Amino acid sequence: MNGGAWLEVEGVEIDVILRDLDVVDEWSSRARRGDYEVDQLLGYLAGFPSYTLLAEVASSQVLTGSLDIDTAYPEALAREAASRWGFQRDFTLDYAQMHARRGDVLATIGNLARAAMEEAHRRMALGQRWVLNEKRLLSTTGLVELPFLGPDAGSEAFVNDFAAALTG
Repeated sequence: MNGGAWLEVEGVEIDVILRDLDVVDEWSSRARRGDYEVDQLLGYLAGFPSYTLLAEVASSQVLTGSLDIDTAYPEALAREAASRWGFQRDFTLDYAQMHARRGDVLATIGNLARAAMEEAHRRMALGQRWVLNEKRLLSTTGLVELPFLGPDAGSEAFVNDFAAALTG
């Protein structure tokens, strides 16, 4: 992001994001081929996939003039993102299990939360639905009711039950 602001105009909240268009074009082109990176970004559990730049363009609203915008979710991206998010989810669940064996409840729960967000990204990719951020992503994908806490939170059995609920 190169700048931006949160505005309210005539009672309507507007999130203005300034981007370098050359960067947007490059990452959008790569995303159409199924190529992307996931960057750590404050406020994101699973990370910020670079294809979000294409998602922003696809879901943008032209305020003046006209612009030909391709809003389709690329097939190559759907395949690659679903596969990679699934791999990351499984890897994160393995780490949750490792932390549970060591008795580290907080790290276990943290990894379970991350795995849930990775599964949400996977489901959105499978459904070829754009993700702009992780706000409301768990509820959008039907994962908001996962059992994050309970009397046995952090145990290996809890991780197994959580993984089974997450992966169906």
